[in-house]
Amino acid sequence: MQSNKVFQAGGFFSQNNKVFTITALTQQDKRPWRTSIFVNGQFWRGEDTETVIEFGLSEGQQLYADELEQLGYKFDKRRAMKRAVVLLSYRERSESEVSSRLQKAGFARLVVDGVIDELKQMNYLDDKAFSKTWIKNRGDRKLYGPRRIKQELKQKGISDEIISETLCDHISPDKEYESAKKLAELKLSSYKGLESKVACRRLSQFLLRRGYSPSIVYEVMRSSSKFLDTKNP
Repeated sequence: MQSNKVFQAGGFFSQNNKVFTITALTQQDKRPWRTSIFVNGQFWRGEDTETVIEFGLSEGQQLYADELEQLGYKFDKRRAMKRAVVLLSYRERSESEVSSRLQKAGFARLVVDGVIDELKQMNYLDDKAFSKTWIKNRGDRKLYGPRRIKQELKQKGISDEIISETLCDHISPDKEYESAKKLAELKLSSYKGLESKVACRRLSQFLLRRGYSPSIVYEVMRSSSKFLDTKNP
């Protein structure tokens, strides 16, 4: 059964087809850039004065219950949008990341979904573009293998379809081999003085942890074995 209430900061207003009146808009003493909104003589919520003016609120303004509820949604969405833009100013993020952060900040799912949709329309959120950037950074710069990258993208909430598509476009088997070989060459110096078998085992385990497939690791180890034999007698 649907609730016959409209949520507001500090309590509920009963609907019952009542008309609600904005009885006061008061500048806050400690935060003068914010305005306290009073409805029917009760404190409803505090919002940025700029937004209050933009939404055209005035003392004596009357609203039906559904209009008041929609106004609360608009205020919440505006605050959530500002928070999302700040998050995106630090680095590119996935839809799931932004959604999760907003929900943890206390915004309702309906508000969060509205923000996500608007950010996508503005091209501020694009999981495919995010995946391409992530793969380039982790694969080309940090030399992570596709398995590690796939796991990381799943943790970011990227769909399996987008992960498969972007990985296939960016990392071919030949490129995976070349990256694994380059990483192995960079790592070999740290095994100086170890027995060849020990060095081989550690190197193969290292490559697997970095996300390279067993078949690629096998091929790299074959090409590295002679070098290990000569450097680690």
